[in-house]
Amino acid sequence: MLHVIWDLDGTLIDSEKEVYAALVKSVREVGLNECDQKAPFRIGPTIDKILDAAFDKSVLNEGKKAQVVSAFRANYDNCGFDNTPPFDGVEKILADARFVHHIVTNKPDLATGRILEKLGWKKYFVSVATPYSFMKEPAASRKTKTELFALCMADFSGQKFVGVGDMDTDARAATANGIPAIGVLWGTGTEAELRAAACANVAKSAAELLAQLEALA
Repeated sequence: MLHVIWDLDGTLIDSEKEVYAALVKSVREVGLNECDQKAPFRIGPTIDKILDAAFDKSVLNEGKKAQVVSAFRANYDNCGFDNTPPFDGVEKILADARFVHHIVTNKPDLATGRILEKLGWKKYFVSVATPYSFMKEPAASRKTKTELFALCMADFSGQKFVGVGDMDTDARAATANGIPAIGVLWGTGTEAELRAAACANVAKSAAELLAQLEALA
């Protein structure tokens, strides 16, 4: 049976609207606005990396960045997620008994859990991992996606895996662990970025993705 390691944001759910709104609100709460940015927000990476790409350090130093991240967690985690719909067709794949599903996401545990609960999706996943999932361990730090893939796969040794995501970081995490990656084109990443990250295939629709998963099963 094929095990599918899914990214969450931009792959299973369209969270961009609510993430963006929470980011704008949080940045304004520390006295900055869009005019201070060197680049627009690109939703997908962790919040600190989004901020690093959007602001010069002279504008958003480490202290202010920590304030923005703290404000974002409060604003986003409690937004209700009423404007975070699933992408068309993905639930059909999640409900397909031919596959075993996992999530590896940059989104922290609280928001991830609340979204899965709201969508009624907890029943579909045998494991869910975030960079923060293992931080209760002594001297633990945030895990990278590559590390999270490895931890997920270790619990199912000898099984066949594939990674599915919308960004090059998802593809690189999969290939670093010796499994194929499929890039989806309805999220943040471009086809060129996904191809450069050695995606085995790219999918423009859930129907295309399902066909590619069937071929790997």
